[in-house]
Amino acid sequence: MRKIKISKEDILKEAVRLMGEKGVEAVSMREIAANLSVTKPMIYYYFKDKEDLIKQVFSCKARELEDLEFDSDKCENPQDIIYAVLKKHHDFLNSNPDVVKCIMKIMDAPESSPIRKHAMQMREKNRQKVREKLSAMVEAGKIRKNDLEYIIHMISALLSYQILETRLAKNSIGPDLLKKLSAIAAAGIRNMKYMLFVILIPFLSSFSFAQLSVEEAVETAMSKNVSVLNAVENQRIYQQRIREYWGGVYPSLSLSASYTRNIEKQSLFFGGNKIEIGMDNAYSASLDLNQVLWAGGKVGTGIEMAEIYADSAKENLLSSKRTIKRTVKQTYYSVALMREMAEIQKETLEISRQHLATIKEQFSKGLKSDLEVMRQEVEVSNNEPSLIKAENAYNQGLLALKNIIGLDPDEKIELSSGPFCGEFTVPDYDQLYAAALKKRSDYRLASLNLELAKKQLRLEKAGHWPNLYGFASKSFSGQSDSGFPSSSMRSWSAVAGIKFNMPIFSGFSVSARIKQAEGGVTVAQRNLDDLKRKIKIDLKSAILDLEEAKKRMDSQKTSVSTARKALEAMESRFRNGLAGQLDLNDTALALNRAETLWAQAEHDYCSNLARLEWELGD
Repeated sequence: MRKIKISKEDILKEAVRLMGEKGVEAVSMREIAANLSVTKPMIYYYFKDKEDLIKQVFSCKARELEDLEFDSDKCENPQDIIYAVLKKHHDFLNSNPDVVKCIMKIMDAPESSPIRKHAMQMREKNRQKVREKLSAMVEAGKIRKNDLEYIIHMISALLSYQILETRLAKNSIGPDLLKKLSAIAAAGIRNMKYMLFVILIPFLSSFSFAQLSVEEAVETAMSKNVSVLNAVENQRIYQQRIREYWGGVYPSLSLSASYTRNIEKQSLFFGGNKIEIGMDNAYSASLDLNQVLWAGGKVGTGIEMAEIYADSAKENLLSSKRTIKRTVKQTYYSVALMREMAEIQKETLEISRQHLATIKEQFSKGLKSDLEVMRQEVEVSNNEPSLIKAENAYNQGLLALKNIIGLDPDEKIELSSGPFCGEFTVPDYDQLYAAALKKRSDYRLASLNLELAKKQLRLEKAGHWPNLYGFASKSFSGQSDSGFPSSSMRSWSAVAGIKFNMPIFSGFSVSARIKQAEGGVTVAQRNLDDLKRKIKIDLKSAILDLEEAKKRMDSQKTSVSTARKALEAMESRFRNGLAGQLDLNDTALALNRAETLWAQAEHDYCSNLARLEWELGD
């Protein structure tokens, strides 16, 4: 095959043409490549993804719009300048419908997306140009200086309305309507100021297309996925557990009080006589202070364990985020593959319909039999279920993606990038393995579990050590037959001391807990060692799968364009009676097969790249 030389400008020109015919969303990178008779990697050589292509198409048209001039010298008032700007954009938008579609896509893009930032820069540049024209009119005394910014905002509001109307119903706004709108806007500058702008805002915001890149899908999942949200909450819980364990360090202070009514008083018998004791009312109160002085290291170990729990919660959050990131990316690439498969099946069905039209034409000329017509009609019918199935798989995939990232199933979204995710060079394996051990949350969790098991062993061994506590108490007691006791019937007392507790024998329970803790340390150490081995295996497996998918991509680079050229040649031979219908359909099937293998290789490469990123702890 001869090499086809193609430039970036050729791709942009073809993209503009296709987008003008079919709209932005209906044009795929595969279709652009097919129309230029090149492979998709050639397109991706110049453009990162479809969003990048749209951005550069928009930039080209934006530069064309910048080059348009309007004569401000003929403008005598705000109405004239507003009409001049609107008329300039009206002519441009109506002659470039593809630009309108690009603008609508950009208007709905997230604020953090590069394409949105680029559009804002272009918008500000356009505003500055209008501002310069208005400033000249201010100096000439044609408009008031205080009205300058109001006019700019009015123009922005009317341009947004104009873009929307052009998108919904082409030619719905004519020069006469523009003049009326300009007059209303000019009148509103002094009378209503922003009223027109405020009126238009709800109308403009009701028109929305949700475009979702793989990075935006991951970002959305990080804020809405239930697993991530629960991991964040667990991290807060363990932070509070640290505070709970610190409670054992500080002294405890408690206040207690009681009142007793002696309905039937107690009695003592002395020398055969019954003597009642106590009075009708008894009062008591105490303020008690307790402080752990030494507990065999239990308190300090408990605090250290709580901090390890907090670190574990943090690692669980990171692990949850990594897992969700991998799942979202792989699901996104799967949905992109389903969309690509639907486009392939759509093209296959269209090819079979074109062949049917060719055979019917030849049948009308007596060159083909009715049997061949019926056979091709069956071929068309057999291709229709594949398209229906592929479109359903794509819609089901979108539902699965919405579920993972936490969106409402009724929310409309469209993938803004294709299955291709760019080239990746695998570095040295030893470097990857060292990076994985350093960054992977599950490895750090296993290390923390080992530390936790060691702390637990230390805690259990403390059961053999004595405990030392300090205490102090201030008490009040008093009795009376009526009312609060007088000074002679109440008393205060205060005590302070140190309490020593030494465990002597506990039925071997402490020794049993120590043995259990020692077993826990052994298990944690084995789990850590085994995880290191599994990381090494999984990392090698991910690299092998990625390299295998890369090789398949390389092997399929020219197969699609070759299959397409073979189909074109076979169609020519068929029209000239040099090939049969079976050869024609087999060649079409070969193109379908080549495109399917290429799309599958793209998906597998990106999915395995997401897996490798996960294995590395990213």
